[in-house]
Amino acid sequence: MAMTWKFKDLREYIAFLENKGDLRRITTLVSADFEITEITDRMVKQGGPALLFDHVEGKSMPVLINMFGTIQRSAWALGVESLDELTARVRDLLGTVKEPHRGVIAKLRALGSLAHFASFHPKTIKKAPCQEIVVTGDDVDLSTLPVLTCWPEDAGPFITLPLVISKDPVTGVRNVGIYRMQVYDRNTTGMHWQTHKVGAHHQ
Repeated sequence: MAMTWKFKDLREYIAFLENKGDLRRITTLVSADFEITEITDRMVKQGGPALLFDHVEGKSMPVLINMFGTIQRSAWALGVESLDELTARVRDLLGTVKEPHRGVIAKLRALGSLAHFASFHPKTIKKAPCQEIVVTGDDVDLSTLPVLTCWPEDAGPFITLPLVISKDPVTGVRNVGIYRMQVYDRNTTGMHWQTHKVGAHHQ
């Protein structure tokens, strides 16, 4: 029988990886400028574990990196032992939709599979785990975040894969996109987006 997991939050996933021996804690003080990325680059090329840097120079929070760096860790994060299990589930679900079901019994069985689709609808909740800490206005200070400077030719620290939420000024429709952001100072960033991207039309 295939094993499955459900992680309530990132903390549970970290504990899971640590229990599997697939996460290494680095307790030595490290710099967010080049050092973390140099260590990570070496570990990734060796197929090494996820890395949790507990003490980053001048920062109050740790850095978790390479957590999806192998096929196995990606599978665990998606709640399965093997990505083949996920492929089989998707194939079965799509087969339920595409294949005609002859007879009442076959149709009733298909309803059980289709119930999975009902859980895919987004849910609106009043309190989200990602909003345990909310900082606004003059309290915003990006220098407290351990944003990495990855390469000597980079102009500064970059938030490489942020989820940027923008809103169409006319329709009010929201967009979530990944646009690389350079941190300029405590509350200013530069955004990199091409003119054909949706977010570029929300300026």
